[in-house]
Amino acid sequence: MTGPTLVTSPAPGAGPLLEIIDTLLAEALLAGRQAAAGNFHRMSPPSTAYQRRRHRVLLVLTMQAEQGIGLRLAADLPFVVSGPSAQAGAPFAGYTTRWPEHSPSQWVSDLFLRWQISGTDKDEEHDPEQVAGRRAALIDRLLRAALWHCVATDAEDAVPAAVRLIAELATTGQVVDVSAAGYAVALLLRAAGEDTSSAAALARSFTGGALPDSPDQWVRKPLDWPEEPVRTLSRPAQRAVNWLLTYVHGRLDEVRAAIDFDSWSTALAAVTCAEIACMSGLRHAVVRLPLGLKTVCAQFEELHADFPTLWFSLEVAGMGKAVRYTRDLEEGFRQRGDTTGSRFARERALLPDSLRNAPQVPAVWLRPSWRTATALVDPWPMLRRVDDPAAYKTTPGTDKELGAHIAQGPRTPDLRTVDELLGRYPWLDFAHGLRAETFASQGDIESALTALIPALVLAPEQAGGWNLLGSLLHRQGHTAVAGTALRIGQTMERMRDRLHEA
Repeated sequence: MTGPTLVTSPAPGAGPLLEIIDTLLAEALLAGRQAAAGNFHRMSPPSTAYQRRRHRVLLVLTMQAEQGIGLRLAADLPFVVSGPSAQAGAPFAGYTTRWPEHSPSQWVSDLFLRWQISGTDKDEEHDPEQVAGRRAALIDRLLRAALWHCVATDAEDAVPAAVRLIAELATTGQVVDVSAAGYAVALLLRAAGEDTSSAAALARSFTGGALPDSPDQWVRKPLDWPEEPVRTLSRPAQRAVNWLLTYVHGRLDEVRAAIDFDSWSTALAAVTCAEIACMSGLRHAVVRLPLGLKTVCAQFEELHADFPTLWFSLEVAGMGKAVRYTRDLEEGFRQRGDTTGSRFARERALLPDSLRNAPQVPAVWLRPSWRTATALVDPWPMLRRVDDPAAYKTTPGTDKELGAHIAQGPRTPDLRTVDELLGRYPWLDFAHGLRAETFASQGDIESALTALIPALVLAPEQAGGWNLLGSLLHRQGHTAVAGTALRIGQTMERMRDRLHEA
């Protein structure tokens, strides 16, 4: 990652703070994708442990940064408000670049609230009526969001625009049941007649002719769902399907272009969510899929079957096993006539060519880095390494004495020893913090800031790290950002006993 891509700020010197917030937001999206991709058959939000650890912390960071340095969203993120009703004049759903007043803190609050109200808890798992009711409520919310978005922006080709919003909400980890998102897509495709290109016409097909005239009506007015699949897709629906297929293949390209474990795992979870939404949408929209769509769905089903196998291989035996699994698949294609490997690369590969053909797995592919470890491996602290299934704690086995020595040693520890430990366990926040303190004591502010970023991503609830960040930024003359970092530290200190409450 070359720098913040989700957030921005006009304040000079905001880079380190922006990168911390940016990484935590990207991690939250990955946690949502992972949960949805691995549990698509039922609503399954990210674990309670993850939500407890990150929700309040992210709210503190975004709210303080909004007030102190003008934090705002830079990425074109889809959103849908999760509260009981949309406020007058406020956007109900859409994209953050279209509605810049939708703040980062509101986006974070909506994300975690949507996970909580949509997920199935343990008491409800065996109650089909309650599960079905939650699923219907989620589908209804997604439909309203898509219709409101199209009408509010006066979308010229409404059906593809509505499908896009739902698909991208699912692919960014904001929908805990991606098959429900696919069903919402199917309802849009069913309702799309030849005369529903305009946003108003599409909305009227669900509202019985009259458009809602207030935000509250958009949330509460009953919607008429098309009950039966159609026999033939209309031209607006066909355009939406073409967009959807192109979108899924675009996500596949990102998987195959990955350069390390972090980018690959993020892209793999995203394409899995996109495939589920696409397959669910097509299956429920049309009575009998045309042969071309059947072929595409069959390919997506094969790819989707590879996801749990690859991930299980990673957890049990590491990336080397996942590479061997992929090479075995490729050999099967070769025996059936794919001598160049191009058909396999196009239809089935979920690893980039550079990794499949490498004589050995490069280090950057062996395990998640500090940027994704918290989202990929639960609960916290991480209990296993992706490249080593043996259970461990933060200072396990032969590393116990070494870790204790580093943690209790002199104020300026041996950086080479710390770096060796981080090479094996890159998610040890205390080791990153020691590097930052050491560089700060030597007057190397830039190196201290670089080392402090992973320390605060991994343990943002630690007030001491924010105080050090504020001190370093103040020494650089960035008073506004330094003040924000110090206020975050004060808030973390006050909230210390409440940060992980349910």
